[in-house]
This record gives sequence, structure tokens and C-alpha cells, in this order.
Amino acid sequence: MQKTWKKLTSQTEFYVFLIIIGLSLAIQMRSGLFFTNNNLVDLLRSMIVPSIYAICALLAFVSTGPDVSFPLIAALSSYLAIILTNKMGLQQAPWILTFLIGIAFGCVMGALNGFIIVKYKFPSLIVTLGTSSIFSGILLGAFEAERMDLPENLAAFGKMSLLTVKNAKSGLGSTLPVTFLIMIALYIFAYLLLNKTLVGRGVYAVGGDEISAERAGFQVNAIRFGIFVINGGIAAIAGLCYAVMSMRYLPTEYAGGEMIVIAAIILGGTRMTGGIGTLKGCLLGTLLLTMVSNSLILLGISVYWQKVFIGAIIIVGTAVSAVRSHSSNRIKTKVKKEAA
Repeated sequence: MQKTWKKLTSQTEFYVFLIIIGLSLAIQMRSGLFFTNNNLVDLLRSMIVPSIYAICALLAFVSTGPDVSFPLIAALSSYLAIILTNKMGLQQAPWILTFLIGIAFGCVMGALNGFIIVKYKFPSLIVTLGTSSIFSGILLGAFEAERMDLPENLAAFGKMSLLTVKNAKSGLGSTLPVTFLIMIALYIFAYLLLNKTLVGRGVYAVGGDEISAERAGFQVNAIRFGIFVINGGIAAIAGLCYAVMSMRYLPTEYAGGEMIVIAAIILGGTRMTGGIGTLKGCLLGTLLLTMVSNSLILLGISVYWQKVFIGAIIIVGTAVSAVRSHSSNRIKTKVKKEAA
């Protein structure tokens, strides 16, 4: 029992969970509205797209380094998927076909990131900053993308819901879209990839120590390239989910979400130095920042203070990650010296 408790308290996710419990109780005591059915459904709905983005951020951080291009991959791939669906007369086709078109474009864009990073050994942050600008320029400059309605198949998909609730006291209603199941499916896919396959072990090994991973027989370049291709496909799914939930395509509303997502996964225990990070940490970190974004107003705090809270969380989360990484390196160095 003591061993289990010690292991539990050594995990960052445990403390994030405690913060979530404390914050939710504080909001409930202050407003009495946090645990209402419509607020909980709204919270789950707001988590869908950031949680999918968080998978992209986790895979990149664990294997290589920061990826800040996924929102623009989402924007451009979903735009191309919608345009092709309309031009090819596929408005009546199953919605999954439009998603597959978007995924194909997303994988190509992710492959561009992976190729540059692997071929020229450039830092992933610099590469993805550059490709973000390229994708943004293509979307808003070359294609002159504007707000537009969705094709019929996506519009019909957007109207489907898993759950509809109504608060009897306030009269407010909320719906949980089917895209929530897509998010769950992607987390199952990522869990199986990272925890049940040799590739998953390679992802953590490459991020932890590239040289050791190569000596162990892992194909470092292939793993890194493959991760960015997968990230592109996942980002495309997130982009189409956002469009479906908004019931229209909004090209200018994709950029800017990457920093909050990165903050969420770092807060959830992902190391900036690579090799360490969990999916449950992703979900908990995303839940906490979603609560901060959505529920501060229930505490009577102005929405303008949200950025202050989120900025503070980024600093604290980064500091904790850096301290833990430094401590881990010191322990490793000490062990090596003693062994020598």
C-alpha cells in the first residue's frame, strides 16, 4: 500500500487531478453551477478539439520536440477536403469520405515537416514555425479562404448528437456531438500505438536518448518521420471536427490554439526534453485548462484574466518539468560516477 501511494504521489498527473478537484469544488461552492448537467456537457464538448490536438503535441514532444504547425495543418487540410467534396459532387457521400480526403492532405503536410526535420536535422520548433507560415499563406493568400457552409454530408453529421441535456433550473441546454467518439477512438489508437507496439517503445526511446535508441536497433529517422505523418492526419481530423461542431468552416479561427495545447500537455507531465509523457496527463492537462477557460466566469472573474491564469500555468508547468528533468539528469550522472 505504501509503495503504491509513493508511486502515485510521484506522478505529475496525481497533482493535476487534485487541482482539478479543488478548482471544481471552488467553482461549485461559488456559483452552484459547475456540476449542473449542461455545464458538464459543455465542458466535454469544449475538450474535444484541444484533446485531439494534444495527441499531436504529445507524440511530437515525446519523440522529437515541439510541433506548432498542427492548427494550420488542421485549417488547410479541412479546407481542401471541403472544397474537393463540393467540386467532386460528393455532398451526398458518407461523411467519412470527406474525413479521409482531409486525412490524406494532413499526412502529406505532416510528411513535409518530418522530411525536413529528419533530412536536415533542423529543430522541430523552427521547422514547424516555418511550415505554419507556409500553410497559412497558402490558405489565406493563395486560396483566399473565407467562411463557408459545410457540404451536406458534414452538415448532417454535425447535427447528430450523443446526448442532449437541459438544465431545469436555468433552462439552458447542451448537446454532446458525435465527434466526442472520434476523440475517444483517437485516444485508444494512440494508447495502443504507444503502449502495445514496438514502434511505441521506439518513440519513447528515441525521445529519451537518440544514440541509445539507435544502438538498440530502432530506426530513429523512420520513427520520427512516421510520427509527423501521423500527426498531420490527426490534425486534419481535429480540423474537420472543429468545422463540424461549428456547422461552418471558419478559416481564421484555427491559428493560436497551439500554445494552450502545449501548456496542457506540459502541465500533464510531458517533458520538454522528450522521452516522457502520458495520454492520461494529456487529458488531465487539457481538462484543467478547459475548466480555466470556460469556468472562471462562474467564479465572478473577468474573461480578460483567463490569459493571466493560463500564462501562470504555462510558467509553473514548464518550471516543474525543467526542475524534474534537471533532477533526473543529476541522478543519472551520480549513478554513472558511482558505477565508474
